Amino acid sequence: MFRRSLFAILLTVVLLVAAFGQGLTRPQPATLDERLGTDDGFALAILITSNMRGNLETCDCNLPRGGLARRIGYLNAFKEKFKDVPVLQVEAGQFWYTSSNDRLVSLQNEQVTRAYTRWPVDVVNLSRNDLAQAERLLAKDGLSERMAQFPMLKNLISANSNYDDNIAPPAPFLIKEVRSPQLTGKRDKLRIGFVGLTEPYRTSDGIADATVKNMYEAARRVVPIARKQCDVLVIVAHAELAGAMKLASENPEADVVIAGNAEGLFNTRQVGKTLVVPTTPGNIQSSDLRVYVDKEGHVSFKYIATDLDSVVPSDAEAKAYVQAARLERERARYNQ
Repeated sequence: MFRRSLFAILLTVVLLVAAFGQGLTRPQPATLDERLGTDDGFALAILITSNMRGNLETCDCNLPRGGLARRIGYLNAFKEKFKDVPVLQVEAGQFWYTSSNDRLVSLQNEQVTRAYTRWPVDVVNLSRNDLAQAERLLAKDGLSERMAQFPMLKNLISANSNYDDNIAPPAPFLIKEVRSPQLTGKRDKLRIGFVGLTEPYRTSDGIADATVKNMYEAARRVVPIARKQCDVLVIVAHAELAGAMKLASENPEADVVIAGNAEGLFNTRQVGKTLVVPTTPGNIQSSDLRVYVDKEGHVSFKYIATDLDSVVPSDAEAKAYVQAARLERERARYNQ
């Protein structure tokens, strides 16, 4: 009897681990219209992605989800349903594959860069794994040509990257201004500030990760500056839950902290007046943060995580781009 009970417990643990490994999510509404929800007066939506890791395709063999084409399809459906509501797209980090000099990896990273130029993302935070690729693109030699070729470089943020003088550092924060028909009170527009941060690699005791500066010190320096220039302040941190919670507790000026490396394994948390939100697992969902402003100008939020499964239509142009990118990689692999 004891052995049977022990086996049952072990089997349950294994099944739970497997489920989380495949991106365990709450049951989703059956239709896209239900998932998008109703127009309940929100003034702005912030759509968040993270940990794409260079993958423009769908992922999860058992339940294919995600991918560039469905992300654009969700965005299109959102804009069609909520025609007057402004949308900001935020990349929380680790969107490039790796920082390797391998030719195929470099090609894959370039394809992501081209995609983020063809379908612009308003704010692009650099994770620790994105920094070396960004360094190549932000080298001062030839920078103006690359800026013209890849306008997405203008949207990069990182307050604690540690670059040499021959690199043009990304902005520590960006301010985005939006207008919305829901702003009928004291504010006729909203300035949204986004501060970019990333956690370092986990290293042995006493060994520092020289590629990044201290995330918490950088936040204490930059957040007060950004706060003075915006109505809503969002810290976009490629960090796990513990790091995000610490950022929230040390920076009460922030309205939101995005935990870009938490991957949806927790619900939103409240730290004082600061909301901590997860990003959804890898490439398979869309994180949707809706912003509400009452007549007195007070701001509140609602967080929605939506599966990018077959219910979400694929954008035809993005789907064609992904297919062409796959063929380009296959030809490059064959010609090695």
